[in-house]
Amino acid sequence: MRLMMPAALLLSIALPSVAQAQSAPKAADGPLKVENYYRIKWGGMGEFLRVYHKQHEALLREMMRQGYISDVVMEMPFTHMGGSTRWDVRTTITYKHGADGVGAGETYKAAMAAAKARMFPDKAAFDAEEAKRMVVTEDHWDVVLEPAP
Repeated sequence: MRLMMPAALLLSIALPSVAQAQSAPKAADGPLKVENYYRIKWGGMGEFLRVYHKQHEALLREMMRQGYISDVVMEMPFTHMGGSTRWDVRTTITYKHGADGVGAGETYKAAMAAAKARMFPDKAAFDAEEAKRMVVTEDHWDVVLEPAP
C-alpha cells in the first residue's frame, strides 16, 4: 500500500527551512550577510584570483560605492583543510537590504546590470573571463547568515 500525500504538504514537511529562508530576508529589509565559499582546483588559484579581482570584486565594490553593499571581505585560510570541508576563498558580503542579498531586489539587479554593462562593455570578453574562473573552481556554495536567537 502506497501512502499518497499532496505535493504541497510533502514539500512543507520536507523543506520547511527552504520556505523560511526564502521569506525571511524579504520580510526583514535590514542588513543581510552572505558568505560565498570557493574550493579551487590545484594550481588554479592564481587564475581564480586574477579574474575574481578584475571582474567580480570590481562589481561588488561598485555596488558598495552606489550604497547597496556596506562591506565586502575576502579571506583565505592560513592553514589548509582536507576533504569535502575544504574551502580556499571566502567572501562575506553585507547587503544593506536583505532582498538584494537573495536576488530579489529589483533596483539592485538593475543597478548591477547597468554597472556590468558600463564597466565591461564587451560582454563576450567578460563571459570568457568568468568561464576561466569557473574552470578552476572545483566547488562553490553560498551561505545566507542570520543572527542567532
